[in-house]
Amino acid sequence: MKYLNTPIEPEGGKTIHRQMAACFETWLLNDGYQAKLLKHIAVVRYFKTGKPSLEVNCHGVMNTPAQNRYTVFLKQYLRHGKVLITTLRGQHPKALRVAA
Repeated sequence: MKYLNTPIEPEGGKTIHRQMAACFETWLLNDGYQAKLLKHIAVVRYFKTGKPSLEVNCHGVMNTPAQNRYTVFLKQYLRHGKVLITTLRGQHPKALRVAA
């Protein structure tokens, strides 16, 4: 019964789930990050003064700082539940709403 002794913490993973991508982006923008699209390599880079830049490619693969932020996002999602996702979906720009 080893599984009972393991702490329950979301690990995030190396990729973003497709249905969570737009909500995660809105959550980052609400946190003060600015997005910059690098078209030549199909990557979105989020940057904030004094913080490491976060990178997410077109397949949802993230760099290590982005994975850490995604873990924080998932913890907040577990704490607040569906209300967090509905609030973030309501804040999407119209272009993101069509894509999601």
